[in-house]
Amino acid sequence: MLNHLVRRNYTAALRALERGDLDTLLKNVDPACELTFVGESALSAPRLVGGNIRAWFERYVRLIPERRFEIMRFASAGPLWRREVAAHVVVRGRLADGSLYDNQFAHFLSVHKGRIVSDLVLEDTQRWAGASDRLAVAGIEEASASPIR
Repeated sequence: MLNHLVRRNYTAALRALERGDLDTLLKNVDPACELTFVGESALSAPRLVGGNIRAWFERYVRLIPERRFEIMRFASAGPLWRREVAAHVVVRGRLADGSLYDNQFAHFLSVHKGRIVSDLVLEDTQRWAGASDRLAVAGIEEASASPIR
């Protein structure tokens, strides 16, 4: 039952990101949360905290303005007040240049007392690098910008 509740909340967060509703997406993110998005690109996030997390999601939404998420696998464990979440998610949509985007990522969250305190995303970096290069060639400068720090 608890896993069902956690999955429902996780799905609601993904739907908020699909809509670009960052207020809803980030409402349960602890101010001290660390976001890590592995890789070397404009979306790389080496342990972002605070307002930098919002800035990262704002960039994500600009670079991938149309996105749809499909949860392939989901697991959560631990008591309600200290939950660990793992998911395998496919993302499909359109990039800022209008081209199609299709990728997948592993997502790991630590949730303490209802607040996300750690967020780790392992996206297929080779696919994202190709998409990022296409965006840069199309003149979308943010695709080749330095990571948010």
